[in-house]
Amino acid sequence: MIATLLLAPAVALPPVQISGGLRAGPLLETPAAVALLDAQALAQSGPGVHLSESLGRMPGVWAADRGNAAQDLQLSVRGFGARASFGVRGLRLFVDGLPATAPDGSGSVSHFPLDAAARLELLRGPFSALHGVHSGGVLSLHTRAPQGGPTRWQGDVWAASDEQQQVRLQAEGGATSAPWRLGLAHWRSAGQRPQSQAERSLLDARWDFVPGWSARLNLQSQPAEDALGLSRAQWLSDPEGVTPAALAFNSRKTLQQQQLGLSGSWGGGWQLRSWLLGRQVWQWQALPVASQLPPSHPGGVIALERQQLGADLRHEGPVWTLGLQLDTQREQRRGYENFIGPSLGVTGTLRRDERNQALAAEVYVQGEHRLSPDLVLHTGLRLGQQRLRSQDRFLRNGDDGGRARSPVALPALGLVGSMAPQTRWFASLGQARETPTLAERAYRPDGSAGLNTALRAQRSRQAEAGLRQRGGSGERAWALEAAVFVARTSDEIVSARNSAGRSAFANAGSTRRQGLELQAQGPLPQGLEGLRWALALSSLSARVSEAYTVCGAPPCGTASLIVPAGARLPGAPARTLRLDLSTADGAPWQAGLTLSARSRLWADERNTEAAPGVALLSAWWRWQLAADSSLSLRADNLADRRHIASVIVNESNGRFYEPGPGRRLSLQLQQRW
Repeated sequence: MIATLLLAPAVALPPVQISGGLRAGPLLETPAAVALLDAQALAQSGPGVHLSESLGRMPGVWAADRGNAAQDLQLSVRGFGARASFGVRGLRLFVDGLPATAPDGSGSVSHFPLDAAARLELLRGPFSALHGVHSGGVLSLHTRAPQGGPTRWQGDVWAASDEQQQVRLQAEGGATSAPWRLGLAHWRSAGQRPQSQAERSLLDARWDFVPGWSARLNLQSQPAEDALGLSRAQWLSDPEGVTPAALAFNSRKTLQQQQLGLSGSWGGGWQLRSWLLGRQVWQWQALPVASQLPPSHPGGVIALERQQLGADLRHEGPVWTLGLQLDTQREQRRGYENFIGPSLGVTGTLRRDERNQALAAEVYVQGEHRLSPDLVLHTGLRLGQQRLRSQDRFLRNGDDGGRARSPVALPALGLVGSMAPQTRWFASLGQARETPTLAERAYRPDGSAGLNTALRAQRSRQAEAGLRQRGGSGERAWALEAAVFVARTSDEIVSARNSAGRSAFANAGSTRRQGLELQAQGPLPQGLEGLRWALALSSLSARVSEAYTVCGAPPCGTASLIVPAGARLPGAPARTLRLDLSTADGAPWQAGLTLSARSRLWADERNTEAAPGVALLSAWWRWQLAADSSLSLRADNLADRRHIASVIVNESNGRFYEPGPGRRLSLQLQQRW
């Protein structure tokens, strides 16, 4: 199939526009690896419950549904962000240009309004750093613009055999010059394992109140139990089991989030985006009572209140984009004991009270210059500074406050060359930085009180080169993108000490990531008209270049176990493959097959534990019952294979594994009126 694409004649096609970079423009002319999924590809990927359904169709990204809504997806790009045991690290996340990443680098994707998605973009490589620190990749979701007129409704109901359900309802209308859209979604799961029930409620609204300007509101509520991970022995004996501590302490998490955004553009190429976000988290951990007795322990209950305020002002001209971004984060973090006398899993005595602040102030520029009719030079630079401050208001266990400051200087340089009307090669160089989050700076490796100001940002030098080609039209349209890359990282942030629920981080030596990525799609050969295929293939070698030491099982006061040079970085598989076959759109019925495969997944830095590789097969059918209604049937994991969906990297108690579901049948009914 790939050879057929390369030998096929290229024809003129309307350019595919992307806006995930600092400069909007044709995908074909972008000096970086970019994966794009349109609304049809997103709809074919699944019922729209989790973002991981569709991310597998993109090369270079590893996304796994943990089966644990208390910890969000496991998400990494080219191995960046793989160390996160909860939330998203090392990546920049956006919805309609509004950030889903805090200034300190922590992020989440659980509030993405998948029912309103028009397209999903993933920018990889050196030019992703122009979005700021924590840019191992840039993931952008773009919702469809509302259409004015009489109010129109659409809804869908989805139910699965493993006791999951989802209900979604959307309405849109309004004046032609000021249309609006409102969406509601509710998902619930009885849980694959005991102590894993979860719910999620979303409200997402968009109002394009004047031409060129829009306001967005997103509200999220998500209570979820936490079944914790399983050891290898537990998984082999009972893959649907639960760690007894999760039941004893009723480990769980509640999340509330509110985001308000405003974006607009006006004459002369000016653009403004501003955002206000509030986030409240309560989490009851399964930490033993004895471990919380020392005065320095912060307790087994986390209470977090966060506010984020920011703005981005830019001017985009014919060949240059100039901008300024300010982003502030304030949070109140409290810790409590998770017991009162003999009662476990409750909110007890206060053990931690601090006020944290993060400020990022940056300016950026990106431009292009045509060196010849067939060669364009792209350049970019981002300059600024990030400041962190922590004020301790609970001094009975020592002063944990402190300050940290990190300068930002991120250059990128790229070339795009034309080989044919619809064929381009690209190459780029750049630097990236990933600063520690406030949570990663919270403790010092030596166990003393105070913000870990010695923890430095990790620095990467990146290079990539690739080929992009398009051709055909209509049902015979095809596209291909291939890229190779290398990234050398200094001061890699690693877990240095893990004791009684406290994780301290330190800087290791250097690491090296290199690999190959391929994304292609097109029709099957003649004789099989009406069938299309899509392929995403990734090969990643992410290894330690210099040996360093880490902690073993808790309690651990000193890092003494050696991670040798050559060890693979945990949390990201070396090889992934996704192959989709589907019938053409527009017929009374559609069907498709999906093969997803990955190699083994290392769980710890010393490579002593790994989840075995797995290949899963899924199928779907969709019937158009009437002009405004359809019925879909899905069968996931057709062979009912026992497998591990994700790993908890460096879990101190050896409970690394989160099992994936068995065979699952589901039904979805969609209706418009």
